[in-house]
Amino acid sequence: MKYTKIEAITKAQRYAYEKRHGRHTDQKEKPEFSVWFLNGVRKYEAKGIEFEFLTDGLVRMTKNGKSVLRTVQNSKDEYESQFPSATKVQFEECAGIA
Repeated sequence: MKYTKIEAITKAQRYAYEKRHGRHTDQKEKPEFSVWFLNGVRKYEAKGIEFEFLTDGLVRMTKNGKSVLRTVQNSKDEYESQFPSATKVQFEECAGIA
C-alpha cells in the first residue's frame, strides 16, 4: 500500500507516540507485591544491608552503622511506579496527564 506524504507523516507520528508510551515494548510480568518485596530484601541482604522489621509497617535498614527507616507504604509506592497497571496508564492518557 502506498501512502501519501501526509498519511506517511501521520503514521510515523502515531508509531513514535506509541513507542514513547511503551506499547511496542515487551511488558514485564508483574509479580505479586510480597514476592517483589522479599526478592528486594534478599538482594540487599546479599550486599550487606541488615533488615529489622520494627512494626507491621516499619522497616529499619542498616549498613556500616547508618540506619534508614522505611515504611511498607514507601515500598508499595515504588512497586506501583515500576509496574503501573494498564487501567492507571489508560486513565492518565484519557485525562491528558500522561
